[in-house]
Amino acid sequence: MSLKAKIFPLLFAGLCACGGDYYYEEAGKLDGQKLFLRAAENYARFAEKKPEDRRAPMALYRAAEIYSRELGLCSKAAPIFEKLLKNHPSFPFRAAAMKDLFICPDYFPADRPMRWTYGDSETGGANARQLVTVADWGARGSRVTTRIYAGKTLVTTLKKNYRFRERDFVEKSGGFDTIILKYPLEKGLFWTAAPAGRKTRFTVEETGLSVKVRAGEFGNCVKVKQAGDGAPSWIYEYYAPWTGKILTSVAGKDFENRVTELLEYENTQKQ
Repeated sequence: MSLKAKIFPLLFAGLCACGGDYYYEEAGKLDGQKLFLRAAENYARFAEKKPEDRRAPMALYRAAEIYSRELGLCSKAAPIFEKLLKNHPSFPFRAAAMKDLFICPDYFPADRPMRWTYGDSETGGANARQLVTVADWGARGSRVTTRIYAGKTLVTTLKKNYRFRERDFVEKSGGFDTIILKYPLEKGLFWTAAPAGRKTRFTVEETGLSVKVRAGEFGNCVKVKQAGDGAPSWIYEYYAPWTGKILTSVAGKDFENRVTELLEYENTQKQ
């Protein structure tokens, strides 16, 4: 369980027990019941009415977190994050708030105990399957383990590290750093990297896509092209907000074929 996940219930429960006003107490109850929209409204209302209260910065942070992570309403979250950063410079989760302000939605949420299962598109994972698990995460980044299966036989296990470097989401594998995503993800944005020592151009081809895979249909997806110098074909990777990569395909001048897609995913943190 993450530090934030541990500390929020203790802070909210303890402070409410000390006689917090109606909005704060109501927000905590609604949050626990997963009535997120009303919870966020009450957290924000409390901070507006009692800006000098020691609970105000945490209330702002939780309101913004709900709008961004739980509801996908980045436009609602942004002004609350900005208010928090401006008015409470010593807030203990300032670095996380700064990241969430500029990286919303998050298209590769590796800062929590996620697990993704991918399979070959042709057989739905009967021939080939990948189990990707966030094994560890913290302020310095995340460690992700990928187990690759052929049928039911484990073929190999890979370990990669991910971190944010300013607004770049960086993968480290085999001693190489590769920028996987660069925020804000806008159509036409491009950058170069050298995964495994091979120079590759990454381009955001499309945004706002609706993509259907075996795990379901996802909206507001981005499509990122990976192309080597002079290569006759390239790779497309599709990412869904707050979910991560959902589809990989191989394409060329007149074709695009699905290779691997998301079968299922979950946050493995115990509720």
